[in-house]
Formats: sequence, structure tokens, C-alpha cells
Amino acid sequence: MTTPREHAEFLRPAGLVGVEVLRAHFITHAYLPHAHDTLAVALIDQGAERYRYRGEALVATAGQVAVVVPGEVHTGAAATPEGWRYRVAYLDAAWLPPEVYTHGFRAPVLSDPELRAAWQTAHAALTAPGATPLGRETLLRGALDLLLTRWGGANWRPPRADPAAVRDTRAYLDAHPETNLNLSALAARVGLSPSHLSRSFREVVGAPPHAYLLGVRAARARDLLRAGQAISDVALDLGFADQAHLTRVFRRVMGVPPGAYLRAPRHSSIVQDSDPGRR
Repeated sequence: MTTPREHAEFLRPAGLVGVEVLRAHFITHAYLPHAHDTLAVALIDQGAERYRYRGEALVATAGQVAVVVPGEVHTGAAATPEGWRYRVAYLDAAWLPPEVYTHGFRAPVLSDPELRAAWQTAHAALTAPGATPLGRETLLRGALDLLLTRWGGANWRPPRADPAAVRDTRAYLDAHPETNLNLSALAARVGLSPSHLSRSFREVVGAPPHAYLLGVRAARARDLLRAGQAISDVALDLGFADQAHLTRVFRRVMGVPPGAYLRAPRHSSIVQDSDPGRR
């Protein structure tokens, strides 16, 4: 039987300033008491971690989410012989409302399947090579909003949706399907915070900005393919990571990959004679 080995790696997602991700499996490693100047949100994937935080001895187990607010001293070590495997997102001050510093969260270890699923999706986007800056930021801010809304110590509530800003942003995405602007840049265009724009867009349109943009790109790709443009050129022109990325998105929107779409036979229209006596 192979003995599991410890490993750890830090990642800095492209297109996002002030965000770092740690993926690690620790068995014998034990953290010295330390503090971060960032918010740390950890997903425990396997095993369990024990640590001291705000004067308490805590244990976070597989399936739970652990949060550590900026400036709080804490430790960390294995709570089981097999150690613990986890993923941590570190967000600096520019991502956080003041309430995080003044009120923190109602609990440090959270059992919330929906919250965990949101952070899992965000982590996947943060570490996926083909993810867009817009997709990464939208998913991360959505997960952070859910954390603040459900568990923020100050009963944090988001501002109301801004339909005018959504209309402007939607028109921009329709006109620029190739854009690689992130959520912060889109929000700056309409004078909203990134989180406010993302929430407003989702509420008004029914989908987050990055998902809407993928649909716009797929529709534009269909038009370009029908006009005779090569699949590889379409992928490049519309801002996809590569042809495979275009194929995945096109299939999710259109139901078939681009090649199958192009091979579909073209049927001429059939005109039926309304007078059965005429032959």
C-alpha cells in the first residue's frame, strides 16, 4: 500500500489581483501561530484539521468550510492520522467590505452544502487553465457574497439590482463577444462595484455575466461558421482559449459540436400544391 505524501502548492489566478489559492495535503506539518492580512476561506476535502482561533480549539472536517478573518492569529495541524487535504482562497482587502474586519462571521467552521458548492465552483474556475478572467471573478464574488449574506456577523445585505447598468453591460457584451474584460472592468464602465454588477446582472438577466457572454460567443460562432470561417479561426476571433474550449461551449449551447453543426444537411423548402387536382 502506498503511503500518502504531503504536498502543497500556491497559485495566483491570472487576471485577478489580490487573490491566491493554496492546494495542500498535510500529515505531519503543523503551522506556527500566525496571521494573514487576507481573508482565508478553506474547503476541507479529506480528513480533518485542528487549530486554535480566537481562543478556541476547533476542528474542521471533510465537507466543511473554515473561515479566518484578516489579522487573527491561528494555528493548524492534522486531527487524524491521514492528515487533511484542503483548498484555501486568500482574498486581500480590496475584495472585502468593512464588515469583515469589524464583525467577522457568525461561526469559524461552517456546515453549509450550498456555500461549499459555490466555493468549489469558484476554486475550479480559479485553477482551470481555460477559465476566463470574467468567469473567475464572477464565480469568486458570487461565492463571497453567499458567505457574507448567510454568515456575515453584521447581517450584511446586498444593494438592490440596477437594471440600467445591466442593460448597458448586456449591450456591451452583445457588441463585443471577444472581450476579455474581467468583472471589475465591466463594473467600472457603469459605476458599480463588481459584486453589485454581478448580482444585478444575475437577478435581471437570469444568468451571471460570464455565462451570458459564453452564450453570446456561441451564437456569434454559429454565424461565423455558417459564413465559412474555419473553426480554429472562430475560436481565436471570439476570445476562446483554444478550439477545444469553443467546442465545449458550442456543444453546451447548441447541443452539438461545431463540426457536427457544419455537417448538417441543408434541406430545400418544400412547397405543397394547395389544389390536389393540379399535377
